[in-house]
Order: sequence, then C-alpha cells, then structure tokens
Amino acid sequence: MNVKINNKLKKNWLILILLLVVSDQLSKILVQYFIPIKTSVKVISDILFFTHITNDGISFGWNPFSNSIVLFFISLIACFFIVKVLFDSANETKLNQTSLCFIIGGAIGNLIDRFFTAFNLFDYTGVVDFIDVGTNEYRFYIFNFADSFITIGIIIYIYSFILLSISKNDK
Repeated sequence: MNVKINNKLKKNWLILILLLVVSDQLSKILVQYFIPIKTSVKVISDILFFTHITNDGISFGWNPFSNSIVLFFISLIACFFIVKVLFDSANETKLNQTSLCFIIGGAIGNLIDRFFTAFNLFDYTGVVDFIDVGTNEYRFYIFNFADSFITIGIIIYIYSFILLSISKNDK
C-alpha cells in the first residue's frame, strides 16, 4: 500500500474498536457476575431475556474443530486479516472503515473469550452469550454484543459496497 495512513485516522479506528471491545467485555462480565449459568432473566415481556450460556463453537453453537485452541488461532488469523483489510481501506469511505472497525471490535471481543477458553483461564468454557430474543416458544439463537457488532459491521460493509457501486455507475 503506497498511501500513508495518517495518525488521526488510525486513532479514530482504535478508539472505536476499543469502545466496542470494552462494551462487549463489560457486558459479559456483568452477566457472569449477576446471572448464573443457564439462567434467564426476563427483560422485556416474552421478547427479550438475558440468558447466560457459553458457546464453545463459532456461531450458532457450530464447532467444526472440536478444539478450542485451534478455534482460537483460526479466530486470531481472521482478526489479523480484517485488520489488514481495514488498513487497505484507508482511501475508502468512512462508512466502509467504520463497518470494518465494528467487525474487528466484535471479533476481538469474542477472541478474548476464546483465549480464556483455549487456555483454561477464569473457568471459561466458551464465549459468553446472553441476548435471548424471540416470542413465546420461538427463540433466536442466544448471542452477545460482539456478535451484534460483527453483524452490524457486515451489513454496513455490504451497504457501503452497494452505495459505492451505484455511485460509480452513475458517473
């Protein structure tokens, strides 16, 4: 990459990523402290519960590796890849860069939990999940803020890509 990334831009990225990681980790710490594992607390009627579970897999409980250390290192490589994409996006729109910061912030939030799980620290048995959304008998898979940040980042990234494509076609 020939473009030198200015320090202000890197500082903005770092601040956003840190805010996302801290909010994710703080929420998980609070859930672990106040809600016993496999316990639900009703937040909004039958729509939103905080249900404390752990997920030793990637998403939706899927774990193709059955090995937390392998999963940790694959997640670490994915984080480095996304950071590289962020640095390569220095000439892209702020929306595009923000989306990548959300993806990185969420990925690092879950990576921290995977690190604790892989190396048997602090009694972690997987990524802490707690946001339980649904109605009555139909419940979506339980997730956390990091998962939300990754999803929001991907949606914004796709949206910014579509906007960029449309604006290029209009020229």
